[in-house]
Amino acid sequence: AVVAAAAAATSTGGDAPHSPILLDVYATWCGPCKFMEPLLLEAAEELGPTVRVVKLDSDKYPRISSVLKVGGLPTLIRFDGGDVSKEVERMEGVLTKDQIIDFVNGNFKR
Repeated sequence: AVVAAAAAATSTGGDAPHSPILLDVYATWCGPCKFMEPLLLEAAEELGPTVRVVKLDSDKYPRISSVLKVGGLPTLIRFDGGDVSKEVERMEGVLTKDQIIDFVNGNFKR
């Protein structure tokens, strides 16, 4: 399931207890972000409860984007499932569905 950042804090969903978090930082005006949105949804559906996908609108939450040091859009950030404050990896730019899945699984090759 994909949830907005505001809902993520209260979402209990059916996710695995310590599944990693994939944060998609985007903007509504961003063309590449719009292009990647359906690919992210397909990847999230295929990955199921093995990952929690959260979307963060950088215009609605500029302070969070700043704290995360987001430099370009779209930005995908993978956080550890056991320690959600631990960033594991990040990627800026559009990825295909298969690349998103590889990124979540730690198998992405640049």
